[in-house]
Amino acid sequence: MTRRVDYIIAGGGSAGCALAARLAEDPDTSVMIIEAGGRGRDLFIRMPAGNGFVFGNPRLDWGYTSTPQEGMNGRQIYFARGKALGGSSIVNGMIYMRGIPSDYEGWRQMGLAGWGYNDLLPYFRKAEGARDRRDDFHGNDGPLRIEPARNFGIMDRAFIDAAVAAGHQEIDDFNGVRRAGVARVDSTISRGVRQSSAIAYLKSPPPNLSIRTNSQIARILMDGNRATGVETVTGEAFYADREVIVCQGAFATPHLLMLSGIGPADHLASHGITPVVDLPGVGEDLADHVDVSMQYTSKRMDLSPARYQRLDQAAMLMGKWLMNGSGPGGGSLFSTVLFHAIEDPALPELEVYMTPMIIDENLGSGSEEKAPLLDRLGRKLLVRGRKVARPGVQIDINQERPRSRGTVRLASADPVVYPLIDPNYLSDPGDVDELVQGVKAMREVMAQPPIAQYVDGEIGAWANARTDAGIIHAIRETGYTGHHPCSTARMGGDHDPMAVLDDQLRVRGTEGLRVCDAAAMPTQITGNLYATVVAMAEKAADMMLGHAPLPAEYPSGHDGDAAS
Repeated sequence: MTRRVDYIIAGGGSAGCALAARLAEDPDTSVMIIEAGGRGRDLFIRMPAGNGFVFGNPRLDWGYTSTPQEGMNGRQIYFARGKALGGSSIVNGMIYMRGIPSDYEGWRQMGLAGWGYNDLLPYFRKAEGARDRRDDFHGNDGPLRIEPARNFGIMDRAFIDAAVAAGHQEIDDFNGVRRAGVARVDSTISRGVRQSSAIAYLKSPPPNLSIRTNSQIARILMDGNRATGVETVTGEAFYADREVIVCQGAFATPHLLMLSGIGPADHLASHGITPVVDLPGVGEDLADHVDVSMQYTSKRMDLSPARYQRLDQAAMLMGKWLMNGSGPGGGSLFSTVLFHAIEDPALPELEVYMTPMIIDENLGSGSEEKAPLLDRLGRKLLVRGRKVARPGVQIDINQERPRSRGTVRLASADPVVYPLIDPNYLSDPGDVDELVQGVKAMREVMAQPPIAQYVDGEIGAWANARTDAGIIHAIRETGYTGHHPCSTARMGGDHDPMAVLDDQLRVRGTEGLRVCDAAAMPTQITGNLYATVVAMAEKAADMMLGHAPLPAEYPSGHDGDAAS
């Protein structure tokens, strides 16, 4: 394999695969992806219902853990992060969701020209290959294939009807004119196959794109302030004649920068690392969606995907999928979402997922639950945690724009030692207040007859949480990550002392070095991150190849200033 190319992509994740594919469309440009994990083509990556085999599997999941969280009663939170080509798009919930326009307008107003909603919309559309959407908000020819959530059933319809009865509006498209409301979601799935960025963008890599897997990067090679290549943990060196682009995500990107001497000088020196560029913002401003999980029991196993946990049912599900991608195995667990606005309908604070099954996602929670033999054998198909999946309804309330901010810091100068991740959850009292209001709003929905007829009551920490104090205790007991960490090496305006990147994604104080992933996001957004990260990669490719940016778009029925 060649060891010298024009561009090195450090990390083949959600952004890295898309960026590499677009850069390699120039036949005169040589590109290399260097990825710590494998090829990302495993059966259970491709099969949407196989998430339980990916989540928590050390071969496919980095399995980070937070520091003990005071705001969550001292618990440590498990962070699943994909370890293969495709990055965390191999382990996400496969929901296609952008931020709201005001998220990106906020970026533009921070001094980041070209990053407003209307500037990014053409890149969302360029990336998107929607099967059923035909309007100015969507693209139909892009590599990231989109289709309506497949496993939309009786419980999903009941939840939507209950939400409408409680005063919420049923809408058709979360990525269109309006965001606040309840709807069936679009999935990053096509014909029963998960559309990770590797599957979407790297179906047939061109000859000028080389891919090196199972190679963890130890540091960026620097000649003064210029990035010249990377070195792996085994000592192999690879060189970039033009640029190194770090695409390792919200945890590993700041980790790699700091290991390479780029970050807070005092912190680096305390670990024996000679500072190359003093950038105090590296590892700061960690933002994540907090997820509060309410659970309702039900006797309706026939309406729950928990029934596929039994080995015989799991085998039937898998058999259908293996034949032609059909059946429930070709769909995600999440089909229905509600965006709840506490104050302004244009700025919903909460994204609520309804799952017709009780599951446990925080892998560090408790001991392995005993179960019947057939359930024990089949459970990994659906269950991510240590508990058996059960019929019921799980309401996951995700706080979209939390005020609390955390950090990523070095634990050691050894590149194989994981960084210290402190999301600092619920440290701002306003975050707790918002979630309390969200719990009360969702109890109103769940009390409506269309959904109440299927459930028997709340369980666990929620069973007796009737006062505000009780609700806050349950929030701290059940909260965990919404799986959307970002902003740890963020873009910012020229007068922002904590900005790590400029508006071209270039690392300040360096040459030949950029970041393109969720770490670069200036702020958290109102929605899932995958679509935005891919759009950022699409835009970054144009920047790097010297192409004019796609013209801003102003779709009909949208004034460009609204936030929904």
